[in-house]
Amino acid sequence: MAAEYRYMNFLLGYKEHAEEEDACTEEEVRKIEEKLGVKFPQSYREVYLILGEWWGFNFIDDNSYQFPQFEEMRAGAENIIARNKTDFVLDKNMFVFGCFLDNAIVYFFKLDEGDDPPVYWYQGGVKDYELLANSFSSFVEAQAWYKGYLLIKKDKESGRT
Repeated sequence: MAAEYRYMNFLLGYKEHAEEEDACTEEEVRKIEEKLGVKFPQSYREVYLILGEWWGFNFIDDNSYQFPQFEEMRAGAENIIARNKTDFVLDKNMFVFGCFLDNAIVYFFKLDEGDDPPVYWYQGGVKDYELLANSFSSFVEAQAWYKGYLLIKKDKESGRT
């Protein structure tokens, strides 16, 4: 029987569809958190627990980094922000989970905004960061790979494949 997840239960169908067998254990996620000196929101942890470290790190459609390049990704994000001469500064409470160098985009959430926090992004050339999604789980649901899975699932259910 599959475990119940509070925020990312919807990823279990994708995991089965993709025949993804990797998953992190609670201990593996704790080790990642310890190394980084943070406590992940529950929704972010659940991505790792369901899909494993590769997907946990690379679930956004345009990330320039690979697991376990957390520090490098944050440095890349800080570089993007510094190059754009904005007053915005990434503080310790802002956890960068995606950075697309080519388009100067930084994705992050704030560690103190609950278990399914809003997602923000910074785009080079603008003064400040903006709200991108009201929750981390809704951000994941909006990714192209997940939307593609839903279309395939719908086609199978309707007998079109």
